[in-house]
Amino acid sequence: MKRLATVIISLIFSSSGFSEVKLGTREVLLDNETVEVVRLTYPVGTESGMHTHKHPNRAVYFVKGGKIELIPGDPQKRPKVIDAPDGNTLFLPATTHNVKNIGDTEVILIETEIK
Repeated sequence: MKRLATVIISLIFSSSGFSEVKLGTREVLLDNETVEVVRLTYPVGTESGMHTHKHPNRAVYFVKGGKIELIPGDPQKRPKVIDAPDGNTLFLPATTHNVKNIGDTEVILIETEIK
């Protein structure tokens, strides 16, 4: 019985028992007292990680579009799926969320936040 418990615990805590979070990349292109512009690159299956936008005015330009899921930090709110073509633009209010690339192509965004 003790051996069975050890095997079960080992399986639960093995690397195959947990999915490893793969993060996209974030490159700051401009950051001053007025604006922050970043390039976000999400290869297939990657995500941003949960984060908070503190500036209320934010525009997103899809250099390379695809299918992303916006997962709110508030578990009471539902995730939103966006299937954006290349060149699409969005205005998104400040929020806490995670961005996941759930499509089958790399997604590249330029995000501009007015401070």
